[in-house]
Amino acid sequence: MASAISTTSIDATFPVAGQDNDSQGFRDNFSQIKTQLDTASSEITTIQTNQAVTNATTNFNGHDIQNAILIDVGQKIVAKGTVSGSQTIDFSAGPVQTITTSGALTLAFTNFPVEDNGSTNAYGKVKLIITNASSHSITLTGVTMQFLRNPDDMSQANDSTVGVDYSTRVAIPAETGTMVIEVWSVNGGTNKFATYPVFY
Repeated sequence: MASAISTTSIDATFPVAGQDNDSQGFRDNFSQIKTQLDTASSEITTIQTNQAVTNATTNFNGHDIQNAILIDVGQKIVAKGTVSGSQTIDFSAGPVQTITTSGALTLAFTNFPVEDNGSTNAYGKVKLIITNASSHSITLTGVTMQFLRNPDDMSQANDSTVGVDYSTRVAIPAETGTMVIEVWSVNGGTNKFATYPVFY
């Protein structure tokens, strides 16, 4: 935005040297100087509030970052620790989250991204790295996933006659080990989809 600071109302020729000058001219100039300094203070505060910084976290509040080339950029990992029962995966906390099970686990998902104007046409994906310590049951709620009867046969991936489509709850095979699951949404979490878990 253009600055609102203006010096045109300040009389730079006042006072005139070598003659008596009306004190009103001083008052007028001082008043205008104060007004413009107040304006400058307000604009500087706005810049300080909204600027991107390199020494602290910057929140762009859903605004676009456009025409940028990213180099050496990582993704924050959220370690949720060893847990069981009902847990919430908050997308806004970080795009990669790790969990170790200590019992049966039920996961819900929240805070997928929306744009600053409230539109939900933003894609958000969270990657879960889950270590199942002892073949605990793991359930994803509010997520759609298609299980393949034979995950090794990827020719079934687009065959609607195989597997089961769980539209509200997904039960992950209770296998001991580490798995990776990605859950994503393109409409602020109204509809959420998950990849088939990859076991390691």
